[in-house]
Amino acid sequence: MRKFKRVIHKQFGGVGNFFAMIILVSITVIFINTYVLSKRNLSDNPSDKNFRIRDQIYNQNQTDEYPTLQQQTKWPSVADAGCEIDEKCSYDSIPYKVISGIGTEQYPIICFNNKLLVHKNIKDLKIGRGSNIVVVDGKTYDVKFIETFDTYLEENFFLRTLRLKLNDGDILILASFDEMVYALREASLSLLENYGSQVIKKVKYRDSFVMIGQKGLARGKAIEMHQSKGKREFGSAAHISGCAQFPLGRITPLSFPNMEVNKAGKIVVSKTVENCGLFQTCKENEFAVHVYTGKDNNDEPKICVDGKYVISKGINDAGRGLNIVVVSNGKEIIRTGHFDTWKDDSTNLEIFLENLEDNVIIIAVTFDEASLKLSQHSKTLFFDLGSATIQNLKYRDVWALVGQKGIKGFSPYEEISYAGVGSTYAPPIDKRMCIPQTLKGVPIRPDPLPYRNDKRREFCSRYDGYGDFCTGTNLDKNLVAIPLINKTLEDNPIYSTPILIIAGISHNSLRMCLETLLMQPGINVENVIVAVDEKFTEPLALIDLFGFRGEKTSNSSTYIEHYEKSLKRVWEIYSNKDKIIVIEEDLILSPDFLYTLALLSETFRKDETIGAIQMWNPNSYDIINGSVELIYRVDQFYGLGYLLRRSFYEKNMKDSFKDCCSKRVWEKWTFSDTPSSSFLMPDVSRVFRRPIDGNRINTKHVETLFNRRRRTCLNPFPPLSNIDILRKDKYDAQLTKSVNSATLIKSSEGCETINNNVYNLIQSQNTSNTFKYVYHQESLNDVASLLPILSCFELFPYEPLGLYHGILRFNSNQYHFYLVGSKSPHYANV
Repeated sequence: MRKFKRVIHKQFGGVGNFFAMIILVSITVIFINTYVLSKRNLSDNPSDKNFRIRDQIYNQNQTDEYPTLQQQTKWPSVADAGCEIDEKCSYDSIPYKVISGIGTEQYPIICFNNKLLVHKNIKDLKIGRGSNIVVVDGKTYDVKFIETFDTYLEENFFLRTLRLKLNDGDILILASFDEMVYALREASLSLLENYGSQVIKKVKYRDSFVMIGQKGLARGKAIEMHQSKGKREFGSAAHISGCAQFPLGRITPLSFPNMEVNKAGKIVVSKTVENCGLFQTCKENEFAVHVYTGKDNNDEPKICVDGKYVISKGINDAGRGLNIVVVSNGKEIIRTGHFDTWKDDSTNLEIFLENLEDNVIIIAVTFDEASLKLSQHSKTLFFDLGSATIQNLKYRDVWALVGQKGIKGFSPYEEISYAGVGSTYAPPIDKRMCIPQTLKGVPIRPDPLPYRNDKRREFCSRYDGYGDFCTGTNLDKNLVAIPLINKTLEDNPIYSTPILIIAGISHNSLRMCLETLLMQPGINVENVIVAVDEKFTEPLALIDLFGFRGEKTSNSSTYIEHYEKSLKRVWEIYSNKDKIIVIEEDLILSPDFLYTLALLSETFRKDETIGAIQMWNPNSYDIINGSVELIYRVDQFYGLGYLLRRSFYEKNMKDSFKDCCSKRVWEKWTFSDTPSSSFLMPDVSRVFRRPIDGNRINTKHVETLFNRRRRTCLNPFPPLSNIDILRKDKYDAQLTKSVNSATLIKSSEGCETINNNVYNLIQSQNTSNTFKYVYHQESLNDVASLLPILSCFELFPYEPLGLYHGILRFNSNQYHFYLVGSKSPHYANV
């Protein structure tokens, strides 16, 4: 014990110091065990770590009102299919992916916080042409709503939504589809700049656009992308993806013009005039009204009700645009409103009219100019109040209406005055009248809307699913044929050739096909027959609307069976014709479809070795960028849209249709006796076949043919540079000569190893623009050695399409290419 005490004294300086050291060590151990180790263990548990992170608010640089990351309890850790991104997001950022639509067939995609929110396959989702939006709460990151607006036709609901349905700081995700800016006016474009967009005013017709912004965000702070369509039909996909921290920048609360409305008790009366100046006294159930629109902008609008002037200069906010008084059916003035629809959008006016009480009477007059920003929806609301002429209001026209909520028919108390050519203002309206407390509408429109198409309206009221054909101003567009512009073609036989449309099961596709046919200059509607399976009745009403002839065929179990019956029937109807034009389902015709056939009609007439002129080229891909001036001869027939010779039909199709043509054309039509026949085909297609879904045999083959971006001629009068050499003898001689003089591509190795692109083969041979590549053949029909290099030239990769005597010819970006088989009769001089 003594020895132990001596050790303690020697090492610690005494017993007291020893026990103090023991206590200090104990406290240290307890601290480490309780705090350090427990925190380390917590950190090692991923789920606990995530829970702890989500329970914090990371807000070092922002105000408490807009935190960067709020507590999340429904944060998906795995992205939905289609929402995957390359970047791995940190705990305080949110993954996003937004892709615009392409053309009219590839729909937009919107992903936010790993959730797929907008996709064509989402059931009951609103998605369509124009602006597709997702709105997310700027504080909780919950999705508030998903909506689509056809901003090609109308902007008012889109504008109202952005102004009124979003709170400051709410997140707006937008993706365009087809066309989104045609109807957008300055108010909408400027408002999107207040959501952070910097490029929205640069977006043009059929460009692609996507953005993620926030209400109140400074211009230039949004995440956005714009793809111009340039010389193409549509812009390529605009695509943004990554990780974002919100807010994207400083949020400044937005303010908008107040609704200038005065209610009972605050309505000022400028003066009183007995009976509003009427000489006679109105009946007991009537009241006097005086409306005056003013003669110019230095004058004043006036509305007098039951002897009291409540609209006049400086009274109840009266002024430029629309001035309105609302009267109860007991003659009491309950509300006045002023809406400057020259300066401001119609949002407040629409809200005002939508919230009118039943049976109230509305008195409206314009002053100075009221039409500039008067929306179509506002006009429709006035229409429901009894207006027959508001649709006709143009710049500085003047208009006055006494209407009623719930009126049946049209108000007899309406007048419009038009500003004539060269006139600054229209003659003013100045009327005094006795108005009954209940208006009796007239059933006949006193001033019909111009170009009203009642037949189209009736069709659209009966049938659904026709998109923009049955919406907005399109309802009253007339469906009329376009006259032939080029008078030198008046006697061309193409314009008297029968046209057969073979309708399928997609009525909307048929509608688009008929629209593009009707837009062909020189089309004769009497020559058009649309063949419809007798079990379908709706297409007959559509066909009649266009003025074409509908022809029913007996019930068929397949489209090909219907096809055969349709061809047989049209030849019977036109027994004296030696050719017909055939257009299959789901086709959109180029503007020069008939014009190109007209230019080729003389060659077709003189050369009977041409069995048909087919207007679809399987190699007409956008990336190849062929020439609209060139026409080729080919050995294979691909159909879709074509001019067919009767003699070829009689010999090869009429009695052997099931043998030659039992499948769709792209799945091979084979004719047993066609060595003497060939077909004409343009380098660039004159028809566009709508994309195909994957629910069919040989999906990859078919989707590559139709769903890969394709090129169609958009020039209504393109020149054709080689018409004179299309007859067989001249064509063969010219082909041999061209192949002989072309620069030889000696090897495809560069193409196969470097970026898989043909231009690697010719980059050192820029002295020529015509090239040939010779592939080995064991026989004329052997294409085994040609198959591997098709993708090198961006051609259809699964088989060579468009061969003529073993040669596949095409034009690409102003270069001419000949892929020549070693057994081709044109190879001898190579």
